[in-house]
Amino acid sequence: MKMNLIKSTLLIGLAIGFMPIAAQGTSAPYSPGITQDAVSYWLPKTRLTVTVTTRKSTFKPGEFSRYAERYLRMNNVKDKAEEVWEITDVTVTSSGVPDKDRLYTLTFPQKGDRPYFELTDQGILSAVNTQVQKEETNKDTKQTPAQPVEKKVNPQDYMTEEILMAGSSAKMAELVAKEIYNIRESRNAITRGQADFIPTDGESLKFMLESLNEQEAALLTMFSGTSETEEHIFTINVTPDAPITKELLFRFSSKLGVLQVDNLAGEPVWIEITDKKMLDSYTASASTGKTSKNVKSTAQFLYYRIPGRATVKIYNNRLNFTEQDVQIAQFGNVEVISSTIMGKNADTKITFDTATGAVLTINE
Repeated sequence: MKMNLIKSTLLIGLAIGFMPIAAQGTSAPYSPGITQDAVSYWLPKTRLTVTVTTRKSTFKPGEFSRYAERYLRMNNVKDKAEEVWEITDVTVTSSGVPDKDRLYTLTFPQKGDRPYFELTDQGILSAVNTQVQKEETNKDTKQTPAQPVEKKVNPQDYMTEEILMAGSSAKMAELVAKEIYNIRESRNAITRGQADFIPTDGESLKFMLESLNEQEAALLTMFSGTSETEEHIFTINVTPDAPITKELLFRFSSKLGVLQVDNLAGEPVWIEITDKKMLDSYTASASTGKTSKNVKSTAQFLYYRIPGRATVKIYNNRLNFTEQDVQIAQFGNVEVISSTIMGKNADTKITFDTATGAVLTINE
């Protein structure tokens, strides 16, 4: 990080033989792209993506929950359905979106080799005289592979004819409880070597015991109920133009999950973005969105950004979910590349951070 700042400082203030044209709103007739004679590109504005990972736990009471204590001595068995949400993780990542106030056009020199420029799909400058791998520029679009679905066991598969023909719920519960006790007795007899038939090889014995365990667990759910958990991920994009003090980001309910800010059923979760103002000499120009004072408006430059630094905090009344330091392009300053980098016959390779507009590498 220190090396990047030092190199960036040395590149400021020298003119080159190109013509920049900065867009003001929608008045400029330029759009990003590369032609034989020029390149038009956006500088990025940093967009923060807040990823909220939640877990939803759903409980369904068993059909015979009210008989659990009578037949199986199971205490504190729930008899009502329940759904509970909780936040398990909150992260903040950054990506770049075009800054519509920072469109520049550079014409190539009439003599010498034409430099190679690379733009992202959105028209943001990403490299000069080199290529950036696609997985680096699109790293925020990766998808998490789907998790395998857990096999569910149906307790109905292990009910005997006598159980199914029972005339009341109480009678069915009694017979199911007896079947559970029979399974336990059979398993105990096998493990003690007292069963009429015991497999001679280890794999068959293991399979038999696992089958008995599965049957018991399935039938027990008719008394104890079943619980399922699901992971749900929500993303919220924030593109700050200035520091933020306690702005409502979303609402969260332990019964409903992540909610919109206007849904009062959830408690508020706030975001706070504090400008750390690491580059004090650029504070005045950054706050107005202008380039550094030592750059004349008619100068001819290749533009890039020195991003500012900020602390992003996401919290509610009880918890601080995350607090991260991030680089934000629009909190920093717009500067220029030296003529020694882009002059005649120059082959200097430069890569830019498409999320912040900063120079990442310079190889002459």
